[in-house]
Amino acid sequence: QFVADYLGIPMEDVEIVHGDTEQVAFGMGTYGSRSLAVGGSAIVKSIEKVLEKGAKIAAHKLEAAVEDLEYAGGKWTVKGTDKSISFADVSLTAYVPHDYPEGLEPGMDYSSFYDPANFTYPFGTHIAVVEVCTDTGKVTVQRFITVDDVGNVINPMIVDGQVHGGVVQGIGQALLEEVVYDDNGQMITGSYMDYTMPRADDVPFIETDRTVTPCPHNPLGAKGVGEAGTIGAAPAIVNAVVDALAHLGIKDIQMPLSPLRVWTAIQEAKAKA
Repeated sequence: QFVADYLGIPMEDVEIVHGDTEQVAFGMGTYGSRSLAVGGSAIVKSIEKVLEKGAKIAAHKLEAAVEDLEYAGGKWTVKGTDKSISFADVSLTAYVPHDYPEGLEPGMDYSSFYDPANFTYPFGTHIAVVEVCTDTGKVTVQRFITVDDVGNVINPMIVDGQVHGGVVQGIGQALLEEVVYDDNGQMITGSYMDYTMPRADDVPFIETDRTVTPCPHNPLGAKGVGEAGTIGAAPAIVNAVVDALAHLGIKDIQMPLSPLRVWTAIQEAKAKA
């Protein structure tokens, strides 16, 4: 998306290839929510190289100086005139170099390596509203509100999707998911029949909002968002449950807060009262 925006070309003309070691012979992979902040920044560096070379070709074709050109909307235009040449025509010239600038190599292929000067620091607040059935120990998440700051947002739908998915994972971690072994060391939660995961009816409507504080350490001003939902959701839910039961003297319940575990904590608290 941002490649198309930077170059002013249709999005369908942009193809991104991930994980092809034939195309990219080195790299450490993506981890730590860094795909856009690091990988995207490397793409920006390559775009800048492409546009720099493209401007030289465009200047030659338009019989103008490079400094007299401006690039917008997928074309170079001579300032103050209607003389222009499209990115597509410049690219064609680069690979079919007839009437080509002297001393300039053909082609517009560039590789860029981006090593960030520092980390990005996304931040946010998650609020959970829960209902606890004291007869059964069942916890229901009634509302979930998130406000996150992930820097400049390139695609709001992807950001919201990352947050939604992370919150659902957090609900699973807080209330449902647990690896259980028997006394012989055999896992007894080895399938979806036994390992409880959140379903649609376990998840409330997730209310999202955001603030925007651009990151100063990469050209996109972007921060990672992939971990925001999971990191915030689990403690928010557990804290909400403990708050709901605070009048019983309950100060902590270990995850996952299964009905049995919550019910047991309630009974033990009542017995001490």
